[in-house]
Amino acid sequence: MTFDDGPTQFADAILDLLKEKNMKATFFVVGNLYMNTADSNWARIVKRMYNEGHVVGSHTFNHKDLTTLSADQIKSEMTQLEDAISQAIGKKPAFMRPPYGSGNGNQNVMSTLGSLGYTAAITWNLDSGDWDNKDINYAKQVFSGANGQGSISLNHLQYNGSTKESIIALVSAEIDIMLSKGYTPVTMDKCLGLNAYQ
Repeated sequence: MTFDDGPTQFADAILDLLKEKNMKATFFVVGNLYMNTADSNWARIVKRMYNEGHVVGSHTFNHKDLTTLSADQIKSEMTQLEDAISQAIGKKPAFMRPPYGSGNGNQNVMSTLGSLGYTAAITWNLDSGDWDNKDINYAKQVFSGANGQGSISLNHLQYNGSTKESIIALVSAEIDIMLSKGYTPVTMDKCLGLNAYQ
């Protein structure tokens, strides 16, 4: 399982759920979306993610489409967030998720990320649709359709119209479906066989 756009006001509830279900996830965090790095809760939540055995990756500082930026602007987006993550957990991420899934295959984006030490720009093949306010039945149908192939899910720690209850219900249902289908959820480093941090 992967989660984008954190930390948020709902992050602790998701972390509590993952702990209850004995699950590990990968969190692609941002520096300035629902919570800013200047907020002490930002570092506290990122530190909690890491300390509880989850992987922390980059989702850029301001959640901008990297294909619209110059190499220097991409570097700024990445290094601002790297610095904040490093201050929180003492490590720089090697994984990132391009906002909107945009940029894989784009030479400027990929070469700039590579020059910064990123080893993987990770997208997804199971989209819960949470960001588009799809209901829980939509996500259940998507996750139920996963039949044995490797799966990287896309979830968000907050989205327009979300509540703590709706996010918890959605993620809990997804976990239950995946476990019932025999999946063994792992963090992205185990999925890819790469180090999560530089």
